[in-house]
Amino acid sequence: MDKFEEFGKRIDEEFARLKRIKNFEDFGKRVDEELERMKSFVKEDVAPETEKRTAQFLREVSEKLTEAAGVDRSAQCRAECAESAIFMTQAAL
Repeated sequence: MDKFEEFGKRIDEEFARLKRIKNFEDFGKRVDEELERMKSFVKEDVAPETEKRTAQFLREVSEKLTEAAGVDRSAQCRAECAESAIFMTQAAL
């Protein structure tokens, strides 16, 4: 069974459950069950994956910032060396 068929089956099952709800109390219980199921899903599946992706993103950003800082540092060093060379040349004259 492919994912689309599985999804369709789950939708059919949910509609069947909704049809069985006879009063507001049953509806409230069903909402509470679904909220608990959703909390569990977020806590066990979504949060760890989000943390993993966030950590990877932060590593990549850190690497790029380090590279950018290294480029700026070497450019600054070249500029300072050039200034020193000019100063030394002028002093020698």
